[in-house]
Amino acid sequence: MTESPLKSVFRLDSDTQTYKPVAHNISAAQAIEQTGTHRTAKIVDQEKRHRNPDPTKCKACKKVAEELTTKHTESAGAGADEELASAQESESD
Repeated sequence: MTESPLKSVFRLDSDTQTYKPVAHNISAAQAIEQTGTHRTAKIVDQEKRHRNPDPTKCKACKKVAEELTTKHTESAGAGADEELASAQESESD
């Protein structure tokens, strides 16, 4: 019998603009339920079961949360750079 892949769920904290783990060691269906209507929630595949029962204290989840936050920060910065360049081009016309 094959085991279904485990998932972790992360949500973007709007105050701190950082991703926080909210669940891990769950099925895909449970992960979808956990995301709810949060448009910024991310579901991530786990390679193996995480040993710590609390996702907020789990080293593996914290590492993924940091990576997601870094990507979010970089993409937000890139979007701002593009908007600035576009605005500068409009002013020079």
